[in-house]
Amino acid sequence: MLSFKKTIIGSFLSLCLINQTLAQNNLKLPDLGSAAASTLSIEKELRIGEAYMMMLRSQLPIVGDPVLEEYIQDIGHQLVANANDVKTPFSFFLVNNKAINAFAFFGGHIGVHTSLLQLADTESELASVLSHEITHVTQRHIARSMEARAQSAPTTTALLLASIALAVAGAPQVGMAGIQTSVALSRQFAINYTRYHEREADRIGIEVLAKSHFNPQGAPLFFEKLATKYRFAKKQPPMLRTHPVSEQRIADTRMRAAIYPVINLPFKLNFQLAKARVIVRYTQQQSSEITAILNRKFSSNDSIIQTAKNYGQALLLLADKKPDQALSIINQLRLNDPNNLFYIDTLTDIYLEKNQGAKAVAMLEKFFEIMPNNAIVTLNLSNALLAIDKPKRAVYLLEQFLVKQSNNMTAWQMLKEAHNQAKNNVGRYIAMAEIAALYGNHKQGLKHLYSAHNLIKSDDNITKSKVEARVRQFRLLRDDLKNLKI
Repeated sequence: MLSFKKTIIGSFLSLCLINQTLAQNNLKLPDLGSAAASTLSIEKELRIGEAYMMMLRSQLPIVGDPVLEEYIQDIGHQLVANANDVKTPFSFFLVNNKAINAFAFFGGHIGVHTSLLQLADTESELASVLSHEITHVTQRHIARSMEARAQSAPTTTALLLASIALAVAGAPQVGMAGIQTSVALSRQFAINYTRYHEREADRIGIEVLAKSHFNPQGAPLFFEKLATKYRFAKKQPPMLRTHPVSEQRIADTRMRAAIYPVINLPFKLNFQLAKARVIVRYTQQQSSEITAILNRKFSSNDSIIQTAKNYGQALLLLADKKPDQALSIINQLRLNDPNNLFYIDTLTDIYLEKNQGAKAVAMLEKFFEIMPNNAIVTLNLSNALLAIDKPKRAVYLLEQFLVKQSNNMTAWQMLKEAHNQAKNNVGRYIAMAEIAALYGNHKQGLKHLYSAHNLIKSDDNITKSKVEARVRQFRLLRDDLKNLKI
């Protein structure tokens, strides 16, 4: 299913503008108190993490591709299952960005740039980056850094959290600028303080990698690749600025990895398929250039590598409006792996491009019987139902799905379209309210809920009660975000 893309927003503002905007919005700086009191509880970390996630949804081009989402979540949770000191839930997401980077923040949120999948050659290399970021969360490195900053530069810490609160209160550009400014103020201190954290994340991350049955050598191999690629570059990627890679660090990770048995894993098909999908759909280059990248990245004669290359070619043919040629390749790939959801997702897109929505629905209904809670199947089936003008069935599927995955932006966007197609304005306004809330804009969300409430039939007390309850919840969430404190 084709993904929803966002644009990047962001600018750098001065501290004066941050303070001025804080005053205009009547937002208070967090009360840090003593150094001991500044230590964040898990509950507060979760609240701040969700607030920051709201801001990122409005600021970054987060990839809304259910196939890639499921892949990165599966790898991430395989690692989390073998990590110690897990105190928060974890969620993993991709950001469409050509600068190589990965990052973690409060509440177990871990972001990975799409370019990182292109650089990694094996799933173990990708997993090594995720395990490193997971360790930053489990060891509470962010909270520990903030406690240290509270002792030496409390204003910096206060501005950091105030910027988050400001961003989710309706001024995301200023909020992001505040974070950039506050981090810049204590940049040297932050680098010095986090060297220990980086060593700890390397050590524990490699242990998690080995326990999760990935090749522990994936960590030093990826570091070496990163160092080699940017050794003479004038501008370092974000990952090297936040995770400096020296010869000593590479040697240390190589030595730590050597403690564990070498695991010579074969190429993992889904990793290679995910990599091909990223190259075709998120490189944003001409078809000829993408073809050259596919040829370069998938040059091995290994059967898995060639399968992924063929899959990438099918995606490229579909993008070039050649669905029949794409169909020929996908049908060939399915002979050996008929239930692979990478192929099923692409086959759905091919059917829709060929105006064969009914054929897509028939195929997907069979998969839905087997895996009714799978995001790829549910979202593709809903999309196909909308294509053949069956919005009521799509509404039912999406509403059931969102009970368990209430933060799925793609599902809410699709539900809004389904209600619109069904001419159900009450449902459309409710979906719009939930979308606004995921961006942290509860003020706009409340307006949509009021609009929905005004359209509810007088005898529909159930819907009326649900909307009124959600209004109360939105007001509480709005006030909580405005007064976010540690």
